[in-house]
Amino acid sequence: MREELPLKERLARGFWVVRRVVVVNLLIFPVLWPVFSWFYLIINSYFYAFYGDGMVEMLPGFGLFGGLLLQLPPVIFYVLFGLSAILAGPFVLGLHYALGNFVAGRHMWVSDVFQGVKDNFRQGMVLGVFTVVAVHLLLWNIFGGIVADGAWFSVWLMVSRWASVVLLAALFMTLPFVCQIAVTVRQPLFTVIKNGVILARVYIGRGLLVLLGTALYWAGTTILAPGLNLVMLPLFSVGLTVLWQAMVCRPVVQTRLIAPMEQQTNPEIFETDTP
Repeated sequence: MREELPLKERLARGFWVVRRVVVVNLLIFPVLWPVFSWFYLIINSYFYAFYGDGMVEMLPGFGLFGGLLLQLPPVIFYVLFGLSAILAGPFVLGLHYALGNFVAGRHMWVSDVFQGVKDNFRQGMVLGVFTVVAVHLLLWNIFGGIVADGAWFSVWLMVSRWASVVLLAALFMTLPFVCQIAVTVRQPLFTVIKNGVILARVYIGRGLLVLLGTALYWAGTTILAPGLNLVMLPLFSVGLTVLWQAMVCRPVVQTRLIAPMEQQTNPEIFETDTP
């Protein structure tokens, strides 16, 4: 039986983890700030079109940080948004690399974030831009029926709307697997995505766990206790989300993909070709 650590040591380790999460979150938040502001603007416009002047601000944390950027001239805001969309993917992969190392039992250095960004820049850029565009289009399709005229409520468009909800959920169930594979195995992007989709399908329970935990956290800090976002967004939110995703997905990636490749054997259901 493994000996339980003394309370003092457990508290010290817990404080170390929290401190690291805060540091890496502070690193990535400025990069994601314009993207967050963009989606705040989009979602808020949908709700405003539906509720009109009677709408109550539901996202005050996003509203504060988004409002600060929206005070800039439009040209500057769009330039910042474009840079954010390009850099978001590499920095998220850098975060997955650093926190994935922690979950795997290795020491985590803050510099690991930048190492992960450097090593996975091209794949991260493609994944990041794809995610921003895909989420934008899916949100438009989901909320478009609310703000449009009665023709939108035809059967086909209602099916399309609910299909977008399913696709959005599937996207957020699959991306954590894709990110963990991208930062641990040297493979072409298509193979990384394919293996991530396979893992998300085979381990759908873990994908649902990722989705549920992420949804509960963001709903709790954004809707149920919106004032928390003023603190959580710049200090904790992205770091805790990626840590949760790494905790759920990294063991599967390690067992099903990394370990067999380290033993120079191919797992049954994966392509492990390297560029």
